[in-house]
Amino acid sequence: MQEEKKSIQKKWFVHGLIIILIIAGGAIVILNTQNFITQSSVPSTDPETGLKMWIEAVNGRNIDRLYDLAPDEIKDQRTRDQFKNDNKNNILFKPGNYLDNYTLLDKKQNATSAQIVAEISLHQPENQETPGQEIPIFYKFALFYEHGEWKIWTIKF
Repeated sequence: MQEEKKSIQKKWFVHGLIIILIIAGGAIVILNTQNFITQSSVPSTDPETGLKMWIEAVNGRNIDRLYDLAPDEIKDQRTRDQFKNDNKNNILFKPGNYLDNYTLLDKKQNATSAQIVAEISLHQPENQETPGQEIPIFYKFALFYEHGEWKIWTIKF
């Protein structure tokens, strides 16, 4: 009778342990799956992220970043040094100037490319010749999803 009682207690203990392991294992699988989905998802399917990165690079006067944001097709045509030389007198990089905000006027996209037309406000500081002002600039951008981010280039109207 004593042995039978011990045997039943062992069975309950083993079954309880198995249930705990199943619950813990399931929780680990669920947490890892959610973490994998978060880490492996595309940073953004919205090409506006490319436009925002472009504005940040312009405002930071980061010509190297602007070059890095250019699509491969453009980088095949212009070296980094040529690009820097092309932009050395760019009004956007004049001291005190910065891009303030943008308004989308048109946006067309598919999974790997997009075209955005936007009005961007160029803020120019006050100086001896002119008062400070906001100047609307209209840009047409071509965007391409390459290397895990939206690459961007301006197109002349």
